[in-house]
Amino acid sequence: MKQILTVLSFTFRDAVRKKAFLISTIIIAVAILILCAIPRFAGLFAGAISEDGSKDNISDSFCYYEDSANLIPGGMEYLAKSFPGIQFKPLEEDAEAFRQKIADSDHLSLIVVTEENGLPSITLTAKDFMSGSMTGLSASSVSDILTKAYISSIMEQEGVEQSTIDLLSSPLPVISDTVGNMNITGYVVGIVLTFLMFFAVYYYGYGVSMSIATEKTSRVMETLVVSAKPSRILIGKCLAMGLVGLAQFAGLLLWAGILYKFLIPTGATLMGIPLTLDGFTPKIVLYLVLYFILGYSLYAVLNSVCGATVSKIEDLQSAMLPVTLIVLVSFYLGYFSAAMGMTDSSLVQSIAMYLPFSAPFSMPFKLLNGSISDWQVLLSLGLMVVAIILISLLSIRFYTASVLHYGKRMSLRKLFDRSR
Repeated sequence: MKQILTVLSFTFRDAVRKKAFLISTIIIAVAILILCAIPRFAGLFAGAISEDGSKDNISDSFCYYEDSANLIPGGMEYLAKSFPGIQFKPLEEDAEAFRQKIADSDHLSLIVVTEENGLPSITLTAKDFMSGSMTGLSASSVSDILTKAYISSIMEQEGVEQSTIDLLSSPLPVISDTVGNMNITGYVVGIVLTFLMFFAVYYYGYGVSMSIATEKTSRVMETLVVSAKPSRILIGKCLAMGLVGLAQFAGLLLWAGILYKFLIPTGATLMGIPLTLDGFTPKIVLYLVLYFILGYSLYAVLNSVCGATVSKIEDLQSAMLPVTLIVLVSFYLGYFSAAMGMTDSSLVQSIAMYLPFSAPFSMPFKLLNGSISDWQVLLSLGLMVVAIILISLLSIRFYTASVLHYGKRMSLRKLFDRSR
């Protein structure tokens, strides 16, 4: 145990002093600050200041309307009621000349109503197809609203009572109901957690192989082997990099929690998505931490062997290629099952849940969005523990056989022969 703690202490201090650790921590912390500040600044600039100093919700999006023949009476008023975030104004200049202004601005659009085959024809002009995505102004929505306005005007001309027109123009109430646990917030957060888990497992696992390869090429490993058994070195280094990862992520999560508390307004939304952490119950947080620890451990013991088999740092990438392929395939299996919203017990989702290599990337999304029982989570975690034990025993033998080998990188077959 003393040997393990000695290696752990040495590796931990060396890792946290490196510029890569400090720079990555600062960059991620700044990125979290910017993301948390967006809703706050969006709220500050969402409104305009009126003459009396109060803030109103005047939008900076303008849509100009032209219906010279009055083919759709009251059309602009209908649009203004349907799109309160857009200011509608009558066009007082040539439509063709105004198109150039639209090309130079993201906040201008134009609706022109002309006659074609005895019926109104509607043309919506915007800078590009993304211009109306934030306000909902699209050709189909404009057509629906102006069609209702046109039909209402026709019925009014035919003497239909206004109460009947209002009844026919009123949309039927509709309620969107779901029986599953997935919502837009859980979906987005689940995808983000999948990427974060991949980054953490890959980055810190790579740190293990880099640490071992660096010490081996600098001959520091020879000193370590004299004072500690190779198996103790392997365990100490894996534990050290795991603690580095936990310390960095715990600090960043604490930083994010503080910023969320003081910067995110209550009830804030981003592109219509409510910003809430209600889905993170203590049990789910515990499961997420366990999947990070076990996922890291699984790939760390694999990466440690890769670092021990090389004699030059330049050979590390090629030595890690098999492990890199495993982690990429496993990540994409978990990511695609999450991106496609698979929260049921389909074959793909079941493989991603229970396969030890892909479980760390699949289960965060499943925990937030799926109906999953505790026994399924415990079974998935248990399979990971078994896989870690078996791979660790094999990795320790490989590590012991290759850690003091210099020269040409050992082939997998030779590594098997020497580890017997």
